[in-house]
Amino acid sequence: MNGEVVGINSAIIAGGQGIGFAIPIDLANGILKQLQANGEVTRGWLGITIQDLSGGLAEYYGAKDETGVLVTDVIAGDPADQAGIKPHDIITKVNGDTVSTGRDLTAKSANLAVGDNATVTLLRDGKEKTLSVKTGKRPLTFAAAETPQKEKETEFGFQVADLTPQMARQLNLTEDKGVVVVGVKANSKARKAGIQKGDLIKEVNRQHVASTSDFKKIIHSNNSDDGVDLLVKSMNAGYVVIHLA
Repeated sequence: MNGEVVGINSAIIAGGQGIGFAIPIDLANGILKQLQANGEVTRGWLGITIQDLSGGLAEYYGAKDETGVLVTDVIAGDPADQAGIKPHDIITKVNGDTVSTGRDLTAKSANLAVGDNATVTLLRDGKEKTLSVKTGKRPLTFAAAETPQKEKETEFGFQVADLTPQMARQLNLTEDKGVVVVGVKANSKARKAGIQKGDLIKEVNRQHVASTSDFKKIIHSNNSDDGVDLLVKSMNAGYVVIHLA
């Protein structure tokens, strides 16, 4: 608060010597101002998934000097979709500033104020286009980025939804089908057993589940007083077996 900080640690490696992971004070100052004014930090959001132009993509899409970022998907209803940005577009500039990598685009998007009109320059079918995008607020979690259809809360106190491509990307999952935990009730059996939001349920009582329909059928047909066993792919611990009773 007195302007005496030069940087703020953002990560630590246990046992590391002389290794620093810090954000510069100029960025920290921007965060401080938002906290003072609004009580929270907001980031600009376009609503797209992207990747760098590598492996021949630049030549394939006609991007000069391999400059630009490939749009791989556009979230329906989000700012980019409303502005007319489409999958396979190559974004080359934001507000006139050149975009060379996905990191460039992410940083520029994050620094846009919510509600700003940003000018996005892109290549589509080898032709340059300029679109105006009204930036939204970046979602805090994968569940905020979309509204999956949830099943009714189970007797164990958690909710599930069918895995979507968007959720899979944000959870770094290679699967294209499955059942994801999207809510866990406080003080529930599920919470006490260790189930967490974002867990991918692979099996119930050794039976494979590929959808919430599969999950519901197995759960409802379970007549055992011993409860159920879930094979879960956890974001933090890999594959684990969780018993619910």
